[in-house]
Amino acid sequence: MLLKILLVVGLFGLARSVEQVRYDNYKVYNVRIDDLEQFKLLHTQERSLKLSSWREARHLGESSDIMLPPEYQKTFESLLTKHNFTYNLKIDNVQTHIDAQRPKQRITSMEWTQFHTLEEIYAWLDVIEDRYPDIVTPFTIGNSYEGRPIRGVKISYKEGNPAVFIESNIHAREWITSATITYFIDELLVPRNPAVRDIAQNVDWYIIPVLNTDGFAYSHEVERLWRKSRLPSDPTGECIGTDLNRNFDYLWMLTGAESDPCSQLYAGPSPESDPEISQLTAYINNSIPEGTIKIYISLHSYGQYVLSPWGHTALEFPEHYPQMMHVAKGFSDALYRRYGTVFTYGSSATTLYEVSGSGKEWAYAVKNIKIHYTIELRDKGELGFVLPPEDIIPVAREVTEGFVGMIAAAREIDIL
Repeated sequence: MLLKILLVVGLFGLARSVEQVRYDNYKVYNVRIDDLEQFKLLHTQERSLKLSSWREARHLGESSDIMLPPEYQKTFESLLTKHNFTYNLKIDNVQTHIDAQRPKQRITSMEWTQFHTLEEIYAWLDVIEDRYPDIVTPFTIGNSYEGRPIRGVKISYKEGNPAVFIESNIHAREWITSATITYFIDELLVPRNPAVRDIAQNVDWYIIPVLNTDGFAYSHEVERLWRKSRLPSDPTGECIGTDLNRNFDYLWMLTGAESDPCSQLYAGPSPESDPEISQLTAYINNSIPEGTIKIYISLHSYGQYVLSPWGHTALEFPEHYPQMMHVAKGFSDALYRRYGTVFTYGSSATTLYEVSGSGKEWAYAVKNIKIHYTIELRDKGELGFVLPPEDIIPVAREVTEGFVGMIAAAREIDIL
C-alpha cells in the first residue's frame, strides 16, 4: 500500500513538473461548411495546419469552431478565401482568456469566483461530508489510469427517494461543468428557496463532479485545452487519451467516433477500455439498486443544448422520446423564464451531431433509464471553453433553476 501511494505521489509530481503549454496568439475561427468538398478539405488539412476543433460541424450549412497556432493562420485564411468558405474570427488570442481563468491568488476555501483544481474540489468534498454526515454519503467508483480516486457524493435527506445521476467533466477542458455542479451541490445542502429545498429533500442525487480526473488535472497543470483521458492510445506513446464519452459499451464506434488514436474523438481500442468508464458502469450496475435512477445527466460544455438519444441515428427516435422532450422542455423553459437564457433541446443526432458510445445512450439502452441527457452549458461559442470565472455563478444559478424545472416536468408525467 505504501509503495502504491508513493507511486501515485510520484506520478502527480511528474505531471506538475512539466512546463505548461501556452496558447499565445492562437486564434479561434468560426468556419461554415457549405459543401462536401469544403468538409473534406478541412479534414485533410487538420494535421498539417495543426487545426484543433472546439466544435465540429456535422451537417452541411453548419459551422465549426477551429483553433490554430499563429504560424499557420495566414495559410489557413488564404485556404478559406480560395475555397469560398464563410468565416469570422471569434477569439483573437486564446492565452489571454486562459490567463483570465487562472486566479492571481488562490482561495483556500471553496468559492465560485474562481475555477478550482481537483485537489481543491476534493478538499471541499471532505468538508461537506464532515459537516452534513446525515445527508452526504461519499462514494468512490475506483481509480483513474494515473491512480487518482474518482469521487462522488450521494445527497439524500430521506430513504425511498427516486434518484438523479449526474457525471461531470468527462471532457477535461470543460471546467464550467465541475464548477457548476459543485455550486449545485452546495445549493442542495443549503437551499435558498422552497423550490430547491423540495428537489433536495424529495430526490436523491448521485453526483460525480470530475469523472475524467487525470485529464482534468492535466488541463490545470500542463495543457489547458486537453480533452481526453490520459491512458496511452498507441504503442509509440505519441498519442495519449480516449474520448471517454465515446467509450461506453453501446453501439461503440458506430458513428461520430474515430479509430485514430491521435483524434480528439478516439473511442479507445475497445468498449470500456478506460478505467473511468468501466468503473462508472460497474458502480451503477453493482452499487445502486436497479430502477432507482430515473434521470441520467452528463454535463458538458458548450453550446446551450439539452440532448437526448438517439445520437447514432437521425432517422428514428427512442420509445420514450416524447417523455424526454417533455422533461427537456421543463429544464429549458425554467431557465428562459428566470434568466432569458435559451437552451435548444432535441435528440443529439437531429439537433447537433451523430455520436455513439456515449453515456446517455448506454443509460437508456442498457440500463433502461427513461430520461437522460447530455446537457451542454454556456456559451454558444463566443468564448467556448475559456469562459471567465465571473460566469460561474450565473451559469450555476441558471442550471439550478433548470434542474428545478426538470424535476417538476418529470413529476408531471410520473417519471419521479
